[in-house]
Amino acid sequence: MVRGNAQSAAWLPNALHARAIINFIHWSQAGVVLDAALEGIVKAFGADCAVISRVWLNKGAHRVAARADTRDPKFQRPLFHSFANDALGPFRNKPKRASVFSLRDDGADPSDISAVLLDWMSHRKLDDILFICLDHNGGEIDFLELHFGQSSEPGYREAIEQVAPQLSETYQARRAGLITESLSRQSVTALRKSYSEAPILSTENPTGLTRAEWRVCVLVSRGLSPQSIGAELEIGPATVRTHLKHIYSKTALDTFHMLARRLVSVEEREALFGKPGQARA
Repeated sequence: MVRGNAQSAAWLPNALHARAIINFIHWSQAGVVLDAALEGIVKAFGADCAVISRVWLNKGAHRVAARADTRDPKFQRPLFHSFANDALGPFRNKPKRASVFSLRDDGADPSDISAVLLDWMSHRKLDDILFICLDHNGGEIDFLELHFGQSSEPGYREAIEQVAPQLSETYQARRAGLITESLSRQSVTALRKSYSEAPILSTENPTGLTRAEWRVCVLVSRGLSPQSIGAELEIGPATVRTHLKHIYSKTALDTFHMLARRLVSVEEREALFGKPGQARA
């Protein structure tokens, strides 16, 4: 990635930063919910959105424990999941606790970054993502992931690097069961439900599908299988899988079955073809 310039001015904390740390400490003793504590960190350090997630190295999988987003999900695609597996590469296997990884300053060349991550950064107009290792136990790593917009205040990385040890220590000293509870609760479920109410194939294109992804969704709505979609569009299986992966990321759906069930719903058909007897504009 393009390397940023080092910040010359020393970063100094203010009352907002102190309050965010205090809220995080309160969470560690079950004083507040994790989503609220994370929201305080996002606002204090000027991030666009954030997640706390657990990555399982042996499974190549992750699950979100908490999320915070400054944007209205009706107008911006919200952050549902972690991008640690897409962005960190070998770093995710051996990070030290409290270490900070900047996608902009430490990441690979843009040509080596996954298309899903590049699409996300373009959609949200992001300049950088910071990954903070909160805890590392064998094959399980817990990350705080902060996404910063192009208009972020200078010195945001320096600020996070200064507080990362406190965040990591507080996280490790948390009351037993808090993260397990957050992971099982799936804090994004309610947001996914409200976000999914907007038809994927409405003219507003709320999920930001590309033209190719839109065509794939239309064929799915007609009942075509991935193999038939490839034949219809004259593209290979790998390309179909790539389109579907991007669609899953944008729609917060996890499988082809879930996507197909959604796209054959009455709401989707009305969005695409209009209500029976209603002329389309």
